[in-house]
Amino acid sequence: MEEDYELDDNMRLFDPVAREEFHKQSEEKKTKSLNAKTFILYPFELFYNQKKTFEEKEKETLYIMEQHLKNHKRTFVATSFGMDSIVLMHLAIRASKNVGCEIPDMFLNDTLNTFKEEKAYWKIITDLFGIEKQFKMFKPPVDKEGKQQTVWSIAKKYKHLPSFRSTRRSKHSEGGSHGKTPECCNILKKKSMKNFLKKLPVEERYDCHFIGTRADESRMRAMSVLQRCRSYVITTLFPYHIRAVTPLSFWTKGDIYEYYSRYDIPKNPAYQAHNMERMGCASCPAHKNWEIRLAKDPTNEGLGMLRQNLKLLKEYEPLRLVDSVNVLKKYIKNPKNELSEKSTEKVGSIIKEFE
Repeated sequence: MEEDYELDDNMRLFDPVAREEFHKQSEEKKTKSLNAKTFILYPFELFYNQKKTFEEKEKETLYIMEQHLKNHKRTFVATSFGMDSIVLMHLAIRASKNVGCEIPDMFLNDTLNTFKEEKAYWKIITDLFGIEKQFKMFKPPVDKEGKQQTVWSIAKKYKHLPSFRSTRRSKHSEGGSHGKTPECCNILKKKSMKNFLKKLPVEERYDCHFIGTRADESRMRAMSVLQRCRSYVITTLFPYHIRAVTPLSFWTKGDIYEYYSRYDIPKNPAYQAHNMERMGCASCPAHKNWEIRLAKDPTNEGLGMLRQNLKLLKEYEPLRLVDSVNVLKKYIKNPKNELSEKSTEKVGSIIKEFE
C-alpha cells in the first residue's frame, strides 16, 4: 500500500492520474477550474475520485487514516452515530489496529434533541465495536441560572429558529441565522466539547480528528474539499490548532450502504422508525424541507416537534411561518407524498392551526 500512495508535506493525498487526466482536457474545459485560484483540487478530480470503485476508495481511505494516526500523538473521531459516522468509526478502528496504535476516542455531542431509538443504538454500537473506554459523550451546558439549555430555550432566547439558509426578514424576526452556523449548534453541539478541549493539559491535547462528511452531501461540503482537500489545519473554532481530516470526502451514499452490507453493521433503528434519511437533531428546522421530514414521521414525536417549531415561527418569524405552511400544503396535495390517510389528516389539522 505504501507504494501506491504518498501524502505530501501538508498531509494531503492527490491522485496523479486524476491530475494528468484533468490536464488532458481542452483549454476551454479547464479554464473555469484554473481561474478558481482557491482550488487545491479541481472539480474534475473530485468527480474522478467519486467514480472510483468501492474497493479503491476503501483502500485509499484506510491509508490516509493510517498515516494520520502514525503522525499524530492523540486523535478523536467526531461522530453523530449516523451511517457515515459509523463507517468512519469502523474504519478508524481498523486503521489503528493496522498500524498498532491506540483506537481514537469517539466524541458524541448529545444535544438532548434525539429520538429514543438513537440513544439505545449508541449502546449497541459501543458494545459491538468494543469502544466503551473510547466513547466520550458531551452534554449541553446549563445557562447562567443553572437551567439546562435546549433547542427550544435557545430559540426563545434568540427569537428565531435555526436555519442554514438566509430567511426573509420582518419586523418581528431577527431573520434566522442568515446562513451562518445557528446558535443552537454552537451551544448544544460544540460548547461543551470546546470547554473540555480547552481545559486539557498541554501534554494531553488532541492534535488531529476525523470527520465523516462527504462532498456529495452539499455544495458547501464539495467546495470545502476543492479548497482544502481532505486534510487541513483548523486555526480557529478550537482552543488551539488541530488537524481535521475528512477521509470519506470522495465516498457516495451508495458506498456507505455497501460498507454496511460488507461488514454486517446494524443500521440505526431511528432511520426506519421515523422515516428519515439522515441523522441530526430530531426537530432541526435548519435544513431545507424540514417540515416534510417531520410530517413524514409516522410517530407522534415528529408531529409534536413540527407543531412546536411552527409555534415558535408564529411568535418570532411570521413570514417564515407562511413559507413553512405553504411547503406542507404543497406536500399533502402531491399524490406521490409518503403520508398515510391518517397522517394526512393530522398534518392537515396542523396546517389549519397555523395558516
